[in-house]
Amino acid sequence: MTVIRRPVVVGIDGSSAAFGAVRWAADEAVRHGQPLRVAHALEESGEASVDEQRIVLDAGAEARNWQPGLDVTTATSHGSPARMLVEQSRHASLVVVGSRGRGGFRSLLVGSVSRQVAEHAQCPVLVVHHAERWAGPEAQLPRHAPVVVGADGSAAAELAVELAFAEASSRGVGLTAVRAWREPAHRWGRQPDTDGLADAARRELADDLEPWLAKFPAVEVGQRVVRGETVPTLLDEAREALMVVVGARGHGGFTGLGLGSVPSQVLEHADAPVLIARRS
Repeated sequence: MTVIRRPVVVGIDGSSAAFGAVRWAADEAVRHGQPLRVAHALEESGEASVDEQRIVLDAGAEARNWQPGLDVTTATSHGSPARMLVEQSRHASLVVVGSRGRGGFRSLLVGSVSRQVAEHAQCPVLVVHHAERWAGPEAQLPRHAPVVVGADGSAAAELAVELAFAEASSRGVGLTAVRAWREPAHRWGRQPDTDGLADAARRELADDLEPWLAKFPAVEVGQRVVRGETVPTLLDEAREALMVVVGARGHGGFTGLGLGSVPSQVLEHADAPVLIARRS
């Protein structure tokens, strides 16, 4: 049987955040048995300078040092970094980017390249917030915190749950599944059955998790069902999470848009790395 190998692609720009993203990408590649491709976009036409060539070569060498035996290739191309990474995503298993690289407004947590890739990539995207924390060889990637996933019952959330279980299983950590519920908008003067709504949300969440609990029996799973909005709950859980996994769209979204409201807000405000779930 032929095994299809889709690389983990990581975008770099020479910043310390980019080197931190490379460490995450190399770790992901090893965990899921895929090669790593380190990609750098040249904004101007013409041949790459020695410094620009050194950026990708150094990053590739560091990845091999961190993960001996890992199959690492490097690539440079001309044009927009976001466009380059979206194009690379067509044949990738995962794209990894730091939330911010060189330049931009420091008050914004997510840079334009990271957001464009998260919105338009053709595979899952891992956005590593504050990736410079893991740029140095002495820094240890998080190992014991849980993976958190938003599970609202949508098709996109089903994929997020699948990826979250795979991540938790590969890392030997727990998983926390979050579902929020709200009262109906129109009650016509009747008092809502809040206990019934909460029980229904718990049953629905348990049903959604059941097939993945059977497939990944070693993963310890916590289920958090809350009354209110999804985003504040996910952000609260993210404070102590290894990563947060969300579907690209949830219930009620327009399929033509890149990201739904919940993943967009989580991407912008979570402190932990955010994995946007998409089919490869």
